[in-house]
Amino acid sequence: MTKTLIVVVAARISEWIKKGEISPGYFNPDNRFKKILVVSLLPDQPDNEAVGILCGTQEVSFVSLNLLSSSGLIRSAGFLPWFVKRMIQRSLLPQLPSDESFVVRSYGDSFAGMFAAILGKLLRCRSIASVHTTHTHIPVGEPISVKGKLIRWLESRSRAFTHENIDALVAVYSPIIAAIPEKYHAKTYVIANAVAVGSDNIKSAYARPGILKIITVGRLVPGKSVMPLLEALEGLENWELTIIGDGPCREEIDSWIKRHRKEEKVQVVPSMPNTDLVHSLREFDVFAAHTAYAEVPKTVIEAGLVGLPIVLNEPLSFSANEYRGAPIVWVKGGAASYREAFRKLGSDSVDLQELGTTTRSHFEAVFSPETSAKMMADLISRTPNANVRPRNKD
Repeated sequence: MTKTLIVVVAARISEWIKKGEISPGYFNPDNRFKKILVVSLLPDQPDNEAVGILCGTQEVSFVSLNLLSSSGLIRSAGFLPWFVKRMIQRSLLPQLPSDESFVVRSYGDSFAGMFAAILGKLLRCRSIASVHTTHTHIPVGEPISVKGKLIRWLESRSRAFTHENIDALVAVYSPIIAAIPEKYHAKTYVIANAVAVGSDNIKSAYARPGILKIITVGRLVPGKSVMPLLEALEGLENWELTIIGDGPCREEIDSWIKRHRKEEKVQVVPSMPNTDLVHSLREFDVFAAHTAYAEVPKTVIEAGLVGLPIVLNEPLSFSANEYRGAPIVWVKGGAASYREAFRKLGSDSVDLQELGTTTRSHFEAVFSPETSAKMMADLISRTPNANVRPRNKD
């Protein structure tokens, strides 16, 4: 088996720490690897203990490179492969032991993916890029700055290189497949995000207190508007809504709450550490969301693993295999459809405990580390697994 796993991220782990998004073993699926080297393409100085928690092992190294800064992009001529290769040869390879074997995994298929593909070729080892978003389905109305457009162009160029040169691509949810050209499906796998929710966070009390407590979590952007939820609840009684998130739509939401005098019924929390959020989910009766993105949000996964009934709008242009068979309460997406769902869930006609526990069972089968993390580790280490098949073999 491969001795050292090199993890490449185009992010600052120190920012993950601030947000409380440090999942134990996130960089070490199935706890399969004893030695891990984390490479950040951004200048960063994260806490060593937190990096160790992410890696799930004591044998951890961290290297921060200055590639995705203004100076780094200039030195790499806009992240062109030849220049990236030279920068790897100069800045990273001298730090690697010469007597070890490696495997490289990137989190992302643009900048980090290109880096991983080039590094894999230099080390003559296997390279894998996991894909966590789909760039082919962007909701109408999302504002994009000139800088944002430039970054997207650079990302698309890096992504094309990654898709062609990486040894394996892993989509962490099925709608991402639409963002990967069919000619690469022979080396593309769908392995769900492994999300761990501790047993102390699982919901056990489903008694109805007389008020339906609803929670929604996510960035407050046009593609994830919570306005259908607010408008649905306006005509109902005996409810409370907690909104966790912030973004450009925050002003619209605050204005609606004030205009309709719902300050005592709606609470907006701009941010919350992920550990606190997961721990608090069990205090609610229902998780609801509205999204126009082609995604399976981590917040939905966490709510399902906790055991909350879930209300989602039906996707119009994509389907997610991960939801197939889950007892999700699907709505059309307008206020009237959400209102009917909330009215039904707030009545005695629905057994919230049965709905919640059935939801948890489905999400555990798909997203728990015991299933998905093992599949990812087997793919990385080339361990035979009948459930790990290329997309073109499904």
